[in-house]
Amino acid sequence: MIVALMASAVFVAPATADASTHARRHMPDLIGLSRARVYAVMHADALYFVTTGPGSAKGTWKEAVGQSPRPGTVVPWHFQATVRVSSANPHAARRVPRLVGLSRIRTYAVMKRVQLFFNTRGPGSSDSKWTVVLRQSPAAGTRVRWHATITLTVTTRRPKPKKPVRKPVTTTTLKKKPTCAPTTTTAPATTTTSEPSSTTIAGATTTTTTIVPTTTTTICRPVTTTTLKPKKKKHGKYRVGDATWYRYIPGHCATWYLPRGTRITIRDLATGKVVHCIASDREAAHGDRVVDLDTQQFAELAPLSKGVVLVKVSW
Repeated sequence: MIVALMASAVFVAPATADASTHARRHMPDLIGLSRARVYAVMHADALYFVTTGPGSAKGTWKEAVGQSPRPGTVVPWHFQATVRVSSANPHAARRVPRLVGLSRIRTYAVMKRVQLFFNTRGPGSSDSKWTVVLRQSPAAGTRVRWHATITLTVTTRRPKPKKPVRKPVTTTTLKKKPTCAPTTTTAPATTTTSEPSSTTIAGATTTTTTIVPTTTTTICRPVTTTTLKPKKKKHGKYRVGDATWYRYIPGHCATWYLPRGTRITIRDLATGKVVHCIASDREAAHGDRVVDLDTQQFAELAPLSKGVVLVKVSW
């Protein structure tokens, strides 16, 4: 009862206060902020928050790595948000994410998440009208210091995907040797009769001899040619690209190219770790971003602070 009275004494505004004090507001972006900055921003917006993750129980966390709801969401006054935190050193060295093929909006989001800077060169870099990253230096996976600057080569046109080259079909021809089978033809029987002499002798017999000639004929079958086409190998369907995370139903994920209800397998190409999920949501981003995982599935592949991993999605 005492705590409730104290809270009401602190947060209840006087009757003369402006009505806009209790107006709805936009959720601030907390990802990447330190513990002190999160407290300051939420206090300035008159919002509450609870923490989850390493260091949240003892209050020793150092950085916010996720939040719910997302930044920009309209929330009521004194709304309570959930902030996912990490106890790792926010100024520690980190690995460069893979940026080749990402759009301008996705590049800004990924680099902000890993707290790295970048400069651009190429068509559209001077007026920020570039649309896609062609090359990056250093390469993805390189370990760099906190707030390091990455150089990106960009362009205003997205390169067209190369058409797959069809391999010629090879055929195998088998020639059979002619087969010859002998056949036997039997001619009609001829009868030869030997008659006795003119002198009749009692008890004389008549002898009949039957001669059956046979004729052997060889019949050869014509040569036959058989053409065998190689059987087509059935390959599973897959895509290779970036996987990110967001708060969703555990065991479910979002894609932009698969029908809902498709069960897919996600393999981290760097570590070989595998997770499974059901595509039941739609993501807005296309290109190299192939799947948005729930935080639970993403944490099985890599730490949430990494933000993006290169994966192979098969179904």
